[in-house]
Amino acid sequence: MVDKLLQIFAKAPIQGFVKTRLIPNIGIKAATDVYVELLESVVNLAAKSGYKIQLWCAPDQRHDCFQKMAKKHQFILRDQHGVGLGERMEYALEIGLKEAEKVVLVGADCPVFTEDYLAKAFGSLAKSDVVLGPAEDGGFVLIGCGKVQANMFNKVDWGRSTVLEQTLGAMHKVGLTSHLLPVLWDVDTLADVERWRAS
Repeated sequence: MVDKLLQIFAKAPIQGFVKTRLIPNIGIKAATDVYVELLESVVNLAAKSGYKIQLWCAPDQRHDCFQKMAKKHQFILRDQHGVGLGERMEYALEIGLKEAEKVVLVGADCPVFTEDYLAKAFGSLAKSDVVLGPAEDGGFVLIGCGKVQANMFNKVDWGRSTVLEQTLGAMHKVGLTSHLLPVLWDVDTLADVERWRAS
């Protein structure tokens, strides 16, 4: 068993499957290209971090993009399982904690992650069961666990501005303690893309 495990949730870069909110503004190919660039940014950061890395793939790990990343960086590929996002994250975190003392899970939409931010996430798990990296839009860009419980994402309305608040409430109900990191932002809209390009 390792001390720290970093998991990345990723979608196969299939046109029409990723960054769908961007499609009306920039088109289906450009939206897919944005996603690939975001994913590569997170993957490259993870590769430099020194942590054990798992890439959790949707709909599965067969896409050539995932196979190339795994070969290049020696990542472990896993298929996402579950009906909704909460179920899929709970499954991944539970599996991760069978292999590591602390697990941090990130998405591929946040271009402003740093190695320091990831280190703080792992460090927070020394005192709390769960750590969350809040997003400006009311969701979260990172979740880390030293412990999981069934229903820890119960009744969370994914995609709403209340996601973080509801997640904290659900975790409190099942007895998990939590810690919040500084707020970051992710890329969902054209304004987010422009902000990313400007930075």
